[in-house]
Amino acid sequence: MVAYYAAAAFLVVGLVAAALVYVFAPDEGDADAAAEIANARMYQHNLEIIGGKFAVYLDEFNRWFASLWHGRPLAWTIGVLSIAIAIVCVRVGDLMSRQADEP
Repeated sequence: MVAYYAAAAFLVVGLVAAALVYVFAPDEGDADAAAEIANARMYQHNLEIIGGKFAVYLDEFNRWFASLWHGRPLAWTIGVLSIAIAIVCVRVGDLMSRQADEP
């Protein structure tokens, strides 16, 4: 039963926090100069020469993952994580109630 309350708490607090972050986060305007340089063809070419295609893909993934932790994308990240944690808590509560019912 406690796991169900925890799921509800995580869901409510997480979604409220996500809404607040979404409302108060600044809009991501133009990309700054560092992002433009990093996405330049020469940068990717040099990175491919040094580390191969895998290094280019890893750099793109790293930039995407880093973008999830600021601005409005952070609100979506918080929302998805709170829903995932709530689902895990409901599943744990379901497993605990099934164990309590077994003799």
